[in-house]
Amino acid sequence: MKEWKVWKIVLFVSLCVCMNVGGRIMSVWLGLPLWADSFGTALCAYIGGPVCGAIVGVTGNLAYSMINRLSAAYTITSIALAVIIGRAAKKRWFDQFYGFMKATSLAMLTALIVSVPINLVFSNGYTGNMWGNGVIDYLLDRNCPPFICSVMGQLAIEFADKILTMAAVYIIILFERDRSENDKNNGASVKKGAAGTAIILCLSLGLSLACSAPAEARPQTEVINYNDYVQSIYSSNNGLPCGEANDIAQTNDGVLWIGTYAGLYRYNGREFRWIDDYESVKNVNCLYVDEEGRLWIGTNDNGLSIMIREKVVNVLDQSSGLPSNSVRSIIRSTDGYYYVGTSNSMQVLTMNNGLKVVSTLDDVKYADSIAADLKGHVAAVTSDGTLFLLNNGEVQSSVNLSDGEEIFNCCTFSADGKLKVGTSADHIYTYDISGDEFNKLNVMTCDDVNSINDISYLSDGTLFISTDNGVSYIDSSGYHRLNTNEFDNSIDNMLNDYQGNLWFTSSRLGLLRLSKSPFMDVYGSIGMERRVVNTIVKWLDSYYIGTDTGLDVMDKNCRNQIYNELTDSLYGKRIRCMYVDDKNHLWICTYGSGLLEYSPSGEVWQYNSESGSFGNRARIVTGLSNGTILAAGDTGISFIKNHEIQQTIRNEDGLINSMILTLTEQKDDTILAGTDGDGIAVIKNGKVQKMITRDDGLSSGVILRTVKDPKSDGIFIVTSNSLCYLAPEGTIRVLDKFPYFNNYDIWVKDDDTLFVMSSAGIYVVERDELVEGGEIAWELLDARRGLGTSLTANSWSYFNGNDELFLPCDTGVYIIDVEKYNSDIRSYRMQLASVRLDGVSQPLPRTGVIDVGRGVNRIELGPEILNYTVQEPNVGYYLEGYDTQWTTVPQNNLGSIIYSNLPSGDYTFHLAIIDNAGEKVLEERKFDLTKEGEIYEQPGFLAYMLILLILFIIWFTWLVVQRQINQQQIKINMANETVMAIANAVDAKDVRTHQHSSRVAEYSVLIADEMGCFKGIHHRKALSNLRKAAQMHDIGKIGIPDSVLNKVGRLTDEEYAKMKSHVIGGSEILKDFTLVEHVLDGTRYHHERYDGRGYPEGLKGEEIPLFARIIGVADAFDAMTSNRVYRKHMDSDYVMNEMKRGRGTQFDPDALDAFMRLVDRGVINLDAIYAEKQKEAENLDKDSQEELNRRVEEDKKIQASEMQKDAQKDSADEKGAKG
Repeated sequence: MKEWKVWKIVLFVSLCVCMNVGGRIMSVWLGLPLWADSFGTALCAYIGGPVCGAIVGVTGNLAYSMINRLSAAYTITSIALAVIIGRAAKKRWFDQFYGFMKATSLAMLTALIVSVPINLVFSNGYTGNMWGNGVIDYLLDRNCPPFICSVMGQLAIEFADKILTMAAVYIIILFERDRSENDKNNGASVKKGAAGTAIILCLSLGLSLACSAPAEARPQTEVINYNDYVQSIYSSNNGLPCGEANDIAQTNDGVLWIGTYAGLYRYNGREFRWIDDYESVKNVNCLYVDEEGRLWIGTNDNGLSIMIREKVVNVLDQSSGLPSNSVRSIIRSTDGYYYVGTSNSMQVLTMNNGLKVVSTLDDVKYADSIAADLKGHVAAVTSDGTLFLLNNGEVQSSVNLSDGEEIFNCCTFSADGKLKVGTSADHIYTYDISGDEFNKLNVMTCDDVNSINDISYLSDGTLFISTDNGVSYIDSSGYHRLNTNEFDNSIDNMLNDYQGNLWFTSSRLGLLRLSKSPFMDVYGSIGMERRVVNTIVKWLDSYYIGTDTGLDVMDKNCRNQIYNELTDSLYGKRIRCMYVDDKNHLWICTYGSGLLEYSPSGEVWQYNSESGSFGNRARIVTGLSNGTILAAGDTGISFIKNHEIQQTIRNEDGLINSMILTLTEQKDDTILAGTDGDGIAVIKNGKVQKMITRDDGLSSGVILRTVKDPKSDGIFIVTSNSLCYLAPEGTIRVLDKFPYFNNYDIWVKDDDTLFVMSSAGIYVVERDELVEGGEIAWELLDARRGLGTSLTANSWSYFNGNDELFLPCDTGVYIIDVEKYNSDIRSYRMQLASVRLDGVSQPLPRTGVIDVGRGVNRIELGPEILNYTVQEPNVGYYLEGYDTQWTTVPQNNLGSIIYSNLPSGDYTFHLAIIDNAGEKVLEERKFDLTKEGEIYEQPGFLAYMLILLILFIIWFTWLVVQRQINQQQIKINMANETVMAIANAVDAKDVRTHQHSSRVAEYSVLIADEMGCFKGIHHRKALSNLRKAAQMHDIGKIGIPDSVLNKVGRLTDEEYAKMKSHVIGGSEILKDFTLVEHVLDGTRYHHERYDGRGYPEGLKGEEIPLFARIIGVADAFDAMTSNRVYRKHMDSDYVMNEMKRGRGTQFDPDALDAFMRLVDRGVINLDAIYAEKQKEAENLDKDSQEELNRRVEEDKKIQASEMQKDAQKDSADEKGAKG
């Protein structure tokens, strides 16, 4: 910074201060778990030194103190940070990664030591960050020492903050260092470059902060409690005839498949259909769906079947090579191999050009559990508890538990590639298999678990554990036990379907479905005994539930049942109503004990016939505005205050002759008492003033409920057969537009929305529409929406103020979120399951048009909604071009749709999900249908459009193809130039072998063409690749010393070894060369011999690549017919004799035969070749000529000796033949 101008220094420091303040503001707005206020300090300390950094830090703290005064107290922390970074920069710690880590750790520790005392003095130990404070409160709640809590809370923030801050500075340093090293003209130091980058970064971030508005923090991912899901069991008594399930899978179309010992079942959300069409599938052990949507079916005695679009297309059993007909597990690895575990051994298959066997792993016997990661690894657990790690079709490693009483049982991979393995007891082992072996990381114990059969991950990382005695799961909040009630035996597999429902299979109990619902079944979730519930209140931070058989209590989170003195004392008593007064006393109406009053301290008061009240059967209790308690029973109404009965209106004393069912106090202190047959009693000043009856406009004398109108002084009246409205002026009218009659209660959500409780469910209506008496829009929340029970008649619901409405039902308590009951809109897959034309089934087109031929009179469409949720949507359909409007039915009422005598033309069948109001299309799928007509009925415009489309496709295809051809030609030209340059470079090493590579290439192409080994459309390309490969076959000689390559005289053993190494060197040079296919084959293996005595690898026969076998023949011929440094070309007879002798030993017989045919036909002209070689020999220098003459004479002697041996051998053969 010494070289900087003053304005530049001021600008940089100012921007660093802005970075600190802006980062802190951003951190507070977003609720981040860090300070984000020291980046400017760190950067300035690195570039300008500790003093400059301290100035930035202190200034930033003081500036932010205008927002938070306590910030000024932490200036010492900023000074300490600046000193550390400045000293670290001076000592060049940031030159190494270790130095960066050391500086970061020191900064973190210093900030912790300085900040904790300040926190203890000024903030009672709290950090000032919501995340750090959360850590402190968590530890304090577990009775940790306050000082330790404060340290841990501060450390949580400092750790993330300092690492991110220092990492940002370090990245800038590395970036500038790399740029400086690559820029030869830049002589500035790293610090100077980093400063420039820092200024740009500061300006950018400062500008963004200045222009940005406060950002809302991202909502945290909601932690799902799966105990809240609605549970449904499918067994022999409700759809799954066999009553057991071995496995479950979902194909890409959304259909569920269940494998059982009784066969394969298809489930679409409405019905289980037994698939008995396939001889190879009579019982099912396991199911697997691969990426292409094929369903692999492992049977118990018929091997493996593969199904595509509900048709079996492949069967593999013991007769066709499968180790056993009992298939236990199936998986596909990312390298494309399919691993099939059988009761004998595991077989590895591939689907390339048909189903083929790759290998059989005899060691992997009876693999019951199998899993694959994203890197080609496969883990398998066998029945004896051995855990195998497989890769590339081979066994990499295996492991067993040392404890003989516990064995491995199942396995799966997590998203980060870690292997999770469950045991026959209650443990889950975690392994790192990145090194192709098992590296144990940890072992987790699962509470209340016996024999883990399956572990499966959801996409959000939740881990489900299926065991012999139930299900558990682990999410971000920890380990949880899932209450599956009676479904708690032999749970083997789990599936998460496309709608998010969870399915569990049990080999003893069938299927369990867990589905999200707007309704929560509290009794089912907790596992409480089912009861008829009449009333619910919240008292002493718990929920009190009055039932027909006593009192139930559960905690405020609705997770645990509570037993106390009240539950014991009220056991078996029928409770009809409860009320909590303004003194927090609980009032309970019982049948038999009258009215009971309980104080929080445990005091009890009883009001019954003995105390002068209405009797022993209390029906309803409520509080009046003056604090008086009003209660009614079977004989009258009592007014109670200060634990004394002030007055009782008995039935025999007045106009009321039946039981009181409801009480409502109006603004003028008038009380409306609804009776069970006499209408409404109007009570004023303790006396019945009058009775409102059917003569006054009521639809019935049975009054179940009176409810205040939220917008006026009117009263909604629920009678036994309708809804009525008592207007403020006193008139009564029937609300006859309401769609239902058997209603129980009205709960007022707000001024505009009413929930009407009824035997059909809950009707949600608009208040204004209901009161005005016109047509009303309504929404019904019933079994189709997840309310799997019935509301209790004349019961009392409870709203807790947190959007949760507690509903008394005949099987317990259900809760509905009154704000979110419509938010859980699921996706629905729709398809046509069948098409029948005049009663004949037609194959379903995967895409395209359903063609209806001429003369077809009856079209029957079978639509299918694949819905597995507890909600039953409305389904709409109409045939565009024929129907004039949608037909809407509940999903369960959707059946076959028939169209008769449809005119010719084009139609579109619309299938859709309709909202509950029947007005809006939520999802839709279309199917095109064409009814053929006469030729003259077809519009000519369709033909025009078709032709135009074809021309457009042709034009576009031609354009694309030409572009590809042009690009390919450029690559070919580059390849040719590269190949020629390489070949010329090789040939230039030895002037005596000039154009050797070109001649070998020419001979190779001729031989290959003669062999006819390349056929079809790739013939030319293959020959071109062969020519280029041949031209480069000796590229390795570039690495051979000239003293060896051009030596006059025979080579020593060492020199010969160097010469032989040119094939290895050449293959290393070309290993990354991709312009020519098989170029490596020709270079590396052209000196291999057909009998296996060649080099470098001793390959033999057809193990030698084809290119190498062809080039080997051409190379040998040209070598013998070429002039060398140490000899002239060999005699033609000797050459041809050597070539023939090498048939089947040195050379591929087919390649040599093709070569001999070329020589016989004169395509390879020996005379012309030798004439050219003679001219070359005549141009040799004197010394080389003398050496060549000596070599020629020596070669002639060798040739004569070998020919004599051949003649003797032939003579001996002839004598032997005569003999």
